[in-house]
Amino acid sequence: MPAGLPHRPPLAMKLWLARLVGRKSAAEQPAPTPGHALGAIIDIGPIEHLVQNRVRVFLRHTWLVTILGTVILAGLAGLVAYYLAQSTVMKVAAGPAGGIDAKLVAAINKKIAKERDRIDLRLVATAGPKESAQALTDHQADLAILPSTVGRSPDWPVVAILRQNVMALIVPASGAPAAAAEKTAKGGKKTESAETKGAKTKGAKTDRKADKAEKAGTADNDGKLEKVTQLAGHRIGIVTGNEASIDLLNVVLAHYGVPRDKLQIAPIDPANLAAAIADHQVDVIFVVGTAGGHAISEAVAAATHDGAAPSFIDIDQAEGIAKRNPAFDSVEISAGSFGGNPPTPDDTLTSLSFPEYLVARDTFSHAAVTRLARLIYTSRLAFASELPGEVKVQAPSTEKDAAALLHPGARTYLSDDEKSFFDRYGDTIFYGMLILPLFGSAIAGMASYFRGSHRTRRLRLLQRVLDLVRKVHTAPSLEALDKFERDLDNLVVAVIHQSEHEDYEETVRMSFAMALDQVRFALAERRAALAEPAVSEGSAGGKAAAA
Repeated sequence: MPAGLPHRPPLAMKLWLARLVGRKSAAEQPAPTPGHALGAIIDIGPIEHLVQNRVRVFLRHTWLVTILGTVILAGLAGLVAYYLAQSTVMKVAAGPAGGIDAKLVAAINKKIAKERDRIDLRLVATAGPKESAQALTDHQADLAILPSTVGRSPDWPVVAILRQNVMALIVPASGAPAAAAEKTAKGGKKTESAETKGAKTKGAKTDRKADKAEKAGTADNDGKLEKVTQLAGHRIGIVTGNEASIDLLNVVLAHYGVPRDKLQIAPIDPANLAAAIADHQVDVIFVVGTAGGHAISEAVAAATHDGAAPSFIDIDQAEGIAKRNPAFDSVEISAGSFGGNPPTPDDTLTSLSFPEYLVARDTFSHAAVTRLARLIYTSRLAFASELPGEVKVQAPSTEKDAAALLHPGARTYLSDDEKSFFDRYGDTIFYGMLILPLFGSAIAGMASYFRGSHRTRRLRLLQRVLDLVRKVHTAPSLEALDKFERDLDNLVVAVIHQSEHEDYEETVRMSFAMALDQVRFALAERRAALAEPAVSEGSAGGKAAAA
């Protein structure tokens, strides 16, 4: 090695290694060696610069980036599949507990379990329709089973009609017919029946309306209840556990102008109904349910006495009530619809009816409601078989001017507009396939940018080394050479640090090695050149002194 060659690379290497493994805190660091700008060497730079370095190192590993990207895409696909496979939770408000509505929810749940549909139907038990409507308003439920007379909110569109309820005003049978027969037998005189009297009066068999009018006249003469206007001064028992309520009764009473203060109205439990009738606690029973359901059938059975069937009060102005209140419809109940022996009613009965709806919040998932609607409509015969006489699923009108507002999810199924998976997500998949290559191109562009920036930094660093060679050749003094020597130390550390992060190729390392050697030789040469005049001047002075 030529005389005067600086011995700095080992020191630079130690500083670089110390930077990799970590250094002590600033208070514990030893003082820098005099004459060396160690502070500039060990400065870690801004955090942003460090992050960029880490990103560049990561992007150099192509296979690692590819594998990681594949894992991320697979994870996203798995999350999407998991989300799509999750069951949709639907909370249904229905009541009272143990009633028909609660039993229907249980039947739907059984069907869901059998079909393995992605629906999780959960019952929110309530005390009745008003409480169910309140649960829907308070967002404690997503769906509810409500009659058309409760909760007519535009935000609760209809999914399905579950059944049609009818009103029945039942007059219990009494022992009067039997007593009259006994009295007639004792007097030795046979009393003619109303039908026989009617036949004698008319002379022939009359039509249904004339017969009903004759019966009504006979009933009025006998003091029996046949009309709503005759209810004043009587006791009415409202059978609980069904849709009957004082509000529904008030609709009828108000239309006929029957004063409430002249009536005694009290609720009666179905279990106590027969005893209340036997004790003459009620004159009329008010019950609401399906024509073939248990509520009315059990009330008719309780009102039957010694084989004598009860009578019914016609709501003969039902059509007028329905026109004034769109929640109701006028209905003609066929003879024998309520069962019994003899059949009840014994003739066609005019009354009011109203539907029982399954409603849902309009903001609830339309796709989930479509799946539920499909299951309900395709299983309506199974529900009717499991709950005979209580459930008869019907579809609301799909017309725009229909009385009931149809839920968009139910409309999708009823209009045969249900979309498959690819119909719903085909556009998303298509555009995703267009966008993903753009992301790939963007990543490739970033990688290319970082690779280009790596090359630019290498060229700049190499140019600094070459510039240092020219500066050394023109150094005016030994002090200037000392400064250039410190600059060379800094450049060595920078080259080592950058080569570790960017994985220099062999040709690049050879270029830097040649350039650094050139600087060292230039330093040695220039140091020798600057030292030679001083040696010559010293030799000349010695010779002059000797002479």
